[in-house]
Amino acid sequence: MEIDPSDAVKRDATIVAMSLFNASLQELAGIHSAIGAGLETGTIRPVVGMELLLGDAPRAHEAIMTPGALGKIVLVPLTEK
Repeated sequence: MEIDPSDAVKRDATIVAMSLFNASLQELAGIHSAIGAGLETGTIRPVVGMELLLGDAPRAHEAIMTPGALGKIVLVPLTEK
């Protein structure tokens, strides 16, 4: 990822990043639990750009690389009725 510092300053942006490579199993379990709780309460609201069937995964890869792509792409498994 590339960040233009002057653009960030113009937008008065805050840039936050983290790496979980050094997190312990206990820390990862706590993070996972907190994310689940945030999704349940609605304090975490992921932006879903599109939903595609799992069979359309190649199309999802193309879409996410398209300039201007917004949100997450959710791959939905085909369920049998």
